[in-house]
Amino acid sequence: MSPFLGILGFAVLFLLLFLGVPIAFGICLVGLAGFALLATLGQSVSGLGITAFISTGQQLVLTCIPLFIMMGQFAFQSGVTKDSYEMVHKWVGHLPGGLLIATIFAAAAIGAVTGSSVAAVSTLCIIALPELNRYDYSKALSCGAIASAGTIGIMIPPSIPMVLYGVMTEQSIGKLFIGGIIPGIITAFLFSALVYIKAKLNPAVAPRGPRYPWGERFKSLSKVWGILSLFILVIGGMFAGWFTPTEGGGIGACGAFLLLALKRKMTWKILSNTLGESIQLTAMIVMILIGSTLFANFMAITGLSSAFTEWMLSLGLSRYWILLIIAVIYLFLGCLMDVIGMIVLTVPLFYPLLVKLGFDPIWFGIFLTLMIQVSLITPPVGTNVIIMTRLSGLPQGQIFGSVGWYFFLLLVFAVILTVFPSLATWLPSIMS
Repeated sequence: MSPFLGILGFAVLFLLLFLGVPIAFGICLVGLAGFALLATLGQSVSGLGITAFISTGQQLVLTCIPLFIMMGQFAFQSGVTKDSYEMVHKWVGHLPGGLLIATIFAAAAIGAVTGSSVAAVSTLCIIALPELNRYDYSKALSCGAIASAGTIGIMIPPSIPMVLYGVMTEQSIGKLFIGGIIPGIITAFLFSALVYIKAKLNPAVAPRGPRYPWGERFKSLSKVWGILSLFILVIGGMFAGWFTPTEGGGIGACGAFLLLALKRKMTWKILSNTLGESIQLTAMIVMILIGSTLFANFMAITGLSSAFTEWMLSLGLSRYWILLIIAVIYLFLGCLMDVIGMIVLTVPLFYPLLVKLGFDPIWFGIFLTLMIQVSLITPPVGTNVIIMTRLSGLPQGQIFGSVGWYFFLLLVFAVILTVFPSLATWLPSIMS
């Protein structure tokens, strides 16, 4: 075993990702090259085949990936994103900063259906930003809130980062999904509280919207009851033990398809685009999982994972100091690479250490997702900020300045989640 070779593999992978090489190809290349150096090229290629068709290819849980993607695509095409915003707008739009609060909760709702922060930011930039501009909301405040609220999408299930983490660490994806519910809701309330306080201190930056009569408020619920009922059925069914994540994804995809058909919005173009998008994203994710399995095995053979764990334990630091060091590393990586790169690069190294320190694996999955949320608004790579810059036309520096308070709130919540881990583990612990 050669930990030095493992360190070299990490360095090469980090360089490839930094240079923009697709994560699936970069991680497979490093894993294959590493095995070839330790054994032979033939054995390395054979290892790839075994990993692709046995270690990863035969994991039935991976079938939930295309199903949840299809659920999100069908729901998006049904117009649920616009309906969700209009519904929340009518209920809370009259409060100080109410339109932005509506936007934050709409982002949470969109994320709960699509599992994508990019979808939430892109959609709300098109739907909500013109409305916010019409009511004279500060554009910088609006763009910062939308970019930050979009991060909630990967915490509230279904969540692709949680699926990746669950497969890589052999943890229950259903428990990870359920574990993200309370942290996701708390994040939405924290962001909303920040907007409310800003609007109270300076009403000019976030004026009140119109107050709608109760009749219109309840009428707005009629447009979203179908998809909300479907989401509750899927997540509630997994929580109650009625079905697995794969079965839940199947029910969700079929239900969203039927809702789209009932609204008479289903066309052959939408169907073909949805299926094509699902196939492409699934192929990308499975390829990344194959590469990450190969890379993790390579790390295990070099002994780097165990050597890193022993070295960190030998420092005699408290487990919370070690967690702080890891959190700082995630903040640094968030400045340099995307979400998936962070997961595949760090989980093989950090997961064994944190489990040995006594941290709950489900809790760490939620904590990791929270740190990924932070990375989505961390300069200079913050994906959500880049999307907002392109769609809003506002200078990137102004948007990064506006997300600063949300960035700080996420870090504060990371501390709260560490002090009160039951926020992430209580619901999974009572699952049937």
